Amino acid sequence: MQELFCEESAVMRDTRKAKRWYNIFRVISIIGFTLGILVLLFTILLLFMPVDAEAVEEGADFTGVLIQMAIFLVVSILLILTGVLFKVKKHNFLLSYDYTYVIGELRLAKVIHDRKRKILYRLTDEQIVQIGRVGSDSYEKLKRAPDCKEEILTPNEEAEDDKEFFYIQAATKVGKRLLILECRMNFIATVYRNNQNRRILEPDFNKKAYSK
Repeated sequence: MQELFCEESAVMRDTRKAKRWYNIFRVISIIGFTLGILVLLFTILLLFMPVDAEAVEEGADFTGVLIQMAIFLVVSILLILTGVLFKVKKHNFLLSYDYTYVIGELRLAKVIHDRKRKILYRLTDEQIVQIGRVGSDSYEKLKRAPDCKEEILTPNEEAEDDKEFFYIQAATKVGKRLLILECRMNFIATVYRNNQNRRILEPDFNKKAYSK
């Protein structure tokens, strides 16, 4: 009996480095916001400072003061924008990927810090050109092909004990892609069994002597 639904996830195994960068970006974000607000408050204080009437009567030049205020305002905006940028980007280090197969469609998604899920590819059976193991002769040939761009869809350099690295060569809307997945054999078998094209499996799929 064919499975109508199958799902896998590639979750980051070692989060120490990712959390370190997350905290660095978090600190920079807080510093950017704090300094930006302080500079903005200082600029506002300059704006409402009392004007020396005698200086005005003597024709004092306030152009320098206005230029200083403009500079402080620009610096304040840049600091606040830096805080916003680092606040948004800090989540990008904690990544995982979801692979979902429903009859006729393979969905590949990126999950950012368990907060935001973004669909990267929705591949129909017809778009799947070839499936194989990373490290095989077929994989090496496809990787060297100038018209096929490799894209890593896993946060790990080493697969979990019960998983392997597989590739899916796909004809996408943005060109040919060599998509690298970290999943169990069962997931790949499900995609293969439910595809009408029995030639999508690489010729050397069952060879085991692959370099990971």
